This record gives sequence, structure tokens and C-alpha cells, in this order.
Amino acid sequence: MDILLIYPPLSVKERYGNRKIGQSGGHLPPLGIAGIAAYLKERGYAVGLVDALALDMADEDICRYIASHKPKVVGLSALTSMFHRAVALATVIREQFPDILILIGGQHATIMGEKVFRETTCFDILVSGEGELTTLDLMEIYKNTDYEREKFLHSSLVGHIKGVIFKKDNSIVRTQPREPIADIDSLPFPARDLLPMDRYIPLPNQYKRLPVVHMVSTRGCPYPCSFCSASAVFGKKVRQMSPARVIAQIKHVMENYGAKEISFWDDTMTINKNWMMELCDRIVSEKIDITWTCYGHINTVTKEVLLKMKEAGCFNIFYGYEAGDQGLLNMVDKGTTLDKIRQVNQWTKEVGIEIRASFMLGLPGETPELARKTISFAIELEPDYAQFSLTTPYPGTSLWQQAKEYGDLKTDLSEYHGWSAVFLPHGYKSREELISMEKEAMRRFYFRPRYILNQFKKIKNIVDLIRYIKGFRFALGFLK
Repeated sequence: MDILLIYPPLSVKERYGNRKIGQSGGHLPPLGIAGIAAYLKERGYAVGLVDALALDMADEDICRYIASHKPKVVGLSALTSMFHRAVALATVIREQFPDILILIGGQHATIMGEKVFRETTCFDILVSGEGELTTLDLMEIYKNTDYEREKFLHSSLVGHIKGVIFKKDNSIVRTQPREPIADIDSLPFPARDLLPMDRYIPLPNQYKRLPVVHMVSTRGCPYPCSFCSASAVFGKKVRQMSPARVIAQIKHVMENYGAKEISFWDDTMTINKNWMMELCDRIVSEKIDITWTCYGHINTVTKEVLLKMKEAGCFNIFYGYEAGDQGLLNMVDKGTTLDKIRQVNQWTKEVGIEIRASFMLGLPGETPELARKTISFAIELEPDYAQFSLTTPYPGTSLWQQAKEYGDLKTDLSEYHGWSAVFLPHGYKSREELISMEKEAMRRFYFRPRYILNQFKKIKNIVDLIRYIKGFRFALGFLK
């Protein structure tokens, strides 16, 4: 095997701050490294991919896999909250397999850059930003050094590869940044054949037909929300697959994986009205029997687009409403208004698309009184589902830079998953008070007789019943 790509182990329970949510689903396929795997496979490399999170593999299980398959390179990718797991795994691999070249990439590595090498010794090279072209360049040079790690690391050629950071002669070297891939139609579909596809069942409020296949058709997000690090890898310049390419991938997963539903994980799939209208028209005209969900931004949605999306099979949209106070929205550069939120919320309801609404608690400048305004706003809007997450100032965001001005910030990045009180605004007495506010939000929104009755009315079949049981257990997990 030439290269083994690994998504580190982390349980769903850990990802949700050790809440007792039961077997509710929630595993997401690591499409980033699956895309890199496909790109390298297309160019003749023998590639392996291990999603240790979905497979519930421990470090020792992964090391047994490495001993069996003997990869020459290991590449890891991790979000901020699981980066400590990537470090622990890479340290074990370095100890047991000293001749293997170890790469690190992904969102956290891209954001933290040189800091990764200042604080760890287990990685050889950091791949910054989009990984396809950079990883290929690394493999090409490594192959020409007969896969000899020391010879490769001391090669002057490494410094000419764009988009990498490495350590040489006790100095940290950052090469020129690599431009984002302009034509993402040119990339192969993610190597789903290397993933345990049966493990990727979304949370109960995110699907209605199984199997569900996850997909990303857009790279980049132009919005300046101060709390978001989504554009760290793909940048702010938006690049979309052509509608024809998206249709081809939908047909591919329907034929090869039996997909009945697509979960689009684009940061803002509704960014381009004409693109969305063409995609929907193609789904309808080609009579593709698929349902789908996506993420939308308040400022990019019109009723005309929503009607077309509904006709094409979209039944559920995730919106980031975030707060019920205009001052709080302004504080985090959300770029929208409460009235605009109300309008889009109403449009979406009128066309018959479910709403998953995100709200943040513990925003800069927030007090318990303002948090209750957000909870009341959520109840007023009456979305189908409401997510109340605790504000997390991720590294690399402007909120991270401002956090100490507005409150107290923990530095243990393993808690940076959005469900721990890592940031405490000055308006709260304690983290316990903030966590109690989260419980109050869940209780007030989900355990209203009206809400429960409305959800019961939506049950049409056994799949719906199972989803709602799981969802109820998930909501209870936030109250324990």
C-alpha cells in the first residue's frame, strides 16, 4: 500500500460533550480524505482509508491494520475537537513504525499551521488547505526517493511543493500557498468504496428515507460570521460543481449504494440562485426519485427558489438563525436581521419544507435575559427542529481573537465541539449557569405539548416512528 488515510477515533458521545444520547446516529463520512483517496487512486496509487470514528477502532486496532497492510505513508485529518486524538495516534504510529512518513491535514492543521510543529513531534509534513494536488505532489517526490523517509525529508524538492509546512534543521518552513482548485468538476467522486457506508446514518432530524448518502457540491463560503471556521480549508471563493456533475454523482450513489436520499453538506448550497434552479430543473426533468436536505443562508433564499427545491425533492433545510436579539446577531457579523429570519422561516413553511434551525447560546455580550429572548424567538418561529449549541470560538476565527475581551475562554481544544461551555460571556455567573440555560432551551422548545402533538401527527410509517424515538432520546440526553 502506498498511502493510508485515517480519520482518528472519537465516539459520538464524546463529540456531543459526553451527553447520553444513545444510538441516535450522527456519524458523517470523511469526504475530505475520501476525495484525496479517489484523486490518488485515479493516478495509480494503492490507497487505503480507515474511518476509525465510524468503525469504533482504537489506536491498537489501527496499528494492527498498518502492520498488515504496510503503507509507506500515513495521512491523518482532524477537526479541532479531535486533534488531540490525531496527535495520540500519530505518536503511537511513530513509535511502532519509525520508517513511515506521517502527514497531517484538515481544518485544524490548516488553521494552526506552524503551531502544530511547535507543540508536537509526531508529524513529518502538514498539508495546508485543499489536499488533492498537494498530497499528489508529495507522493510523486516520495516515490522518486524510493520511499525512504529520511532521504525525502532532507530533499530540497520538498520546499518547492506548494501548500506544505515542515520542520527542517530545527526551523519551521512554510511554502507558498496553493491556489484553490478552480474546476471541481475535474475531481473524481469521493472514494466511498473505501468507507463503511452502512455506518453513516444521520441524526434523527436529518433524514426520512434510508439509505442516505452524504455529498458536497460546493467549496468555499463568502460570509464573515465571526464564529465560523468553515472556510479555513476551502477559502471564501465559492466554487460549485456544474449541475450536470451533481446529477451524475446522484445517479452514481443511487446505482452503487442504493441511495434514496442525499444529505448535502455544502456550507451554503443556496448561494447561487441560477445554479440551484438549474439543478432542480434537471432533477425534475430526468424524473430522479431522490429526496434531499441541505444548508441554506437566510440572505440567499427566495420563495421562488424554495418552491423549486421542494418540487425537486428537498424536504429539509438547515438555517443558522443563531440569536433572537439583533444586537447579538450584529456582534457576530451574521449580516441579517430578525425580520429577514422571520420572512424566510415563513416562506419555507409555506412551501412545505422542514426547518432545522440553529441557535447559539453564550454569545459575546449575552446575558441570561438575552438567551431567553433567543429561546422565545425559537418558539415563536416554530421550526421543525431547533439546535441550541454553546458558543465555541474556534481557532482561526475573529471570535477566537476577541474571546478574552468578552469573557473567559478555556484552552482545552478537545472540548471544542460546540457542546461544552468553553466560552463564558461576562454576563453569566458561571459555566453551570450557561449549561443550565442550554437545558432550559431544550426543555422549553421540545417538551411543549403543542410541539409533541405536531410531531406525532407527522408519523407516517415505521421509519418515522423509529426516528422520533431516537430523536426523543437524543433530546433527553441534553437534560441529563
